[in-house]
Order: sequence, then structure tokens, then C-alpha cells
Amino acid sequence: MTSTVLKAKGLSKWYDDVIGINSLNIEIATGITGIVGPNGAGKSTIFKLATGMIKPNKGRISVLGEDPWLNGPLMRKIGFCPDYDNLSDYSDGKRFLRYVGSLHGLRDKELDKRVSKTAELVGAEDFLNKDIEKYSKGMRQRLKLAGALIHDPDLLLLDEPLSGADPEARRDLIELIKGLHEEKGHDVLVSSHVLNEIERMTSSIALIYKGRVIASGDIAEIRELMDEHPQHIVLEGKNKKGLVKELIEMEQVLSITFEEGRKRIVIEVEKADVFFNVIPSLIKNTGAEIFEMYSMDDNLQAVFDYLVGGKR
Repeated sequence: MTSTVLKAKGLSKWYDDVIGINSLNIEIATGITGIVGPNGAGKSTIFKLATGMIKPNKGRISVLGEDPWLNGPLMRKIGFCPDYDNLSDYSDGKRFLRYVGSLHGLRDKELDKRVSKTAELVGAEDFLNKDIEKYSKGMRQRLKLAGALIHDPDLLLLDEPLSGADPEARRDLIELIKGLHEEKGHDVLVSSHVLNEIERMTSSIALIYKGRVIASGDIAEIRELMDEHPQHIVLEGKNKKGLVKELIEMEQVLSITFEEGRKRIVIEVEKADVFFNVIPSLIKNTGAEIFEMYSMDDNLQAVFDYLVGGKR
């Protein structure tokens, strides 16, 4: 087995006048690596190139030592969880996994065994027979992960796997993804526009900005830059009064702004790693019902501007 799971040299991909990836050079080793960048940075384009869904205009990319373009055998070694929802509301989880497994050539008892084992691995066994239209966002993400794992691939490509999930589901999914490498041995390439989420999975990252890698390596150095810029965290939900009182008392919280008739709050925080570590328990203890939590791009944009020589 190669110690490099993905390598790109001079890689470019454009869509008419829009540049997705611009002369990208990167080499990603085994383990878990985070691909971090603001929306539109080119993260999804990298995944599409890595899975052979699209062909480069220039340069080369190799995955597990092979060219992914029109490479069916290589795809058997890769599990892909896209950033879009590829689930059918007119099915249930078990039928979805059986369908995906059959596409990978699994049949009969082997297919049944993999469906059961994969569902248990991602914590989806309790709702596997439930209609997908009744799934929460966290449940949908777990099922998508199961679909990527059904054929037991060597490499997992997870594109924004935490997007839209509530704080508790995000925490559980982060632990699940870590376990897929640490306990099950899968190499993982995972993207996000939230640096804190990646930091809780791995110390190895690549920062993508306008289709280029502008920094890569250990996250500790990036963390120092990030801490210089307050982050803006959005929480959407109801019954937040007790939670807001607790947040006001946090040393890391600089300000709280109410929007959309108090349904949505924007929290300005520093040292966001502390905030993200405690927010799940605060939500649970105060009885708040949070439907979505995400980090706005502005804070990450400031770090990218700094790294490419812009104003801080």
C-alpha cells in the first residue's frame, strides 16, 4: 500500500469561465486529512476529480497511486459521501443500503451482512427500516456515511459531512469519523468550511483558497492565526432563553445578536475551540432546541486574506 492516498501536480479544472481548481499541488498521506476552505474554494471539485466524476483540464491527479479517470477497479477502493443529499425520500434506509451495495457487486447473504454491519458501525441500525423522509439531518448524514462504507473501501472521501446537522449530531459524527480511521483503519479525506470541526478530527489539514492550496500541515500553526480573528457562530432554533443566559456568562463570547425575530442568533466568539467543546452540554442542560449551527465564512476569510497577503 502507498503511504500517499492523493497526489496532485499542476491540477486545474475550469467550467467555462469559472475556475474550480487552479494549478493545485498537494500530496496527502495516510490517516485523516482535512480540506478546509470557504464555500466556493474548490473543495468539491477536488473530490469530483478524485472520484473520476470529472476530468482535469490540465495537470495530473492520482488516488491510491492510480489515475481515477475511467478507473472502475479503483472506485471499489473508494467510498464517497457527497456534499449534496443523494437519498430518496420514497425509500427506507435498508433499501437504500441494499441498492448501493448491489452497485458494488454485493449479493445475497454477503449484502445482508454488510448492510447490517455498516448500519451498526455508523449508528443507523435503530432507524434503518424507517422512511427516509422522516429522517433528521443527522440521521441522513449517518445513512450517507453508511452508503460510502457499504463495500468496505480503503479510502473515504467525505465532502462536508457535518453540514446542516445539529450540534449534538455534529459531535457524534466527528467521533464516528475519527473512529473510522483509528478503530477501523480507513484513510479519510474530509472537507469543511469550519476549521474547528476539522481540528476535532485531525491535526493534518490543507487550506484551499480560490482553487489553490495556500497552507498545509499541522493545524496548530493555523490555530494561532485563527485565534487572532473572532468567529461568528450562527444558532437557529427555539427555547433559547436559558442558553443565551449561559452564553453571556462565557468568557469566550464577545457578543450575541438576535435575528429573524429571535429565531436565529449570531454569537461572536474568540478561542472557538472552547466554545464548540461546551456548547452541546449547554444546549442539553438548558433545554434549548437547536435545529442548525454553523460558522459563518467571514472569520475564515480573514485568515485566508492574511495568508495570501491581504489586510488582516
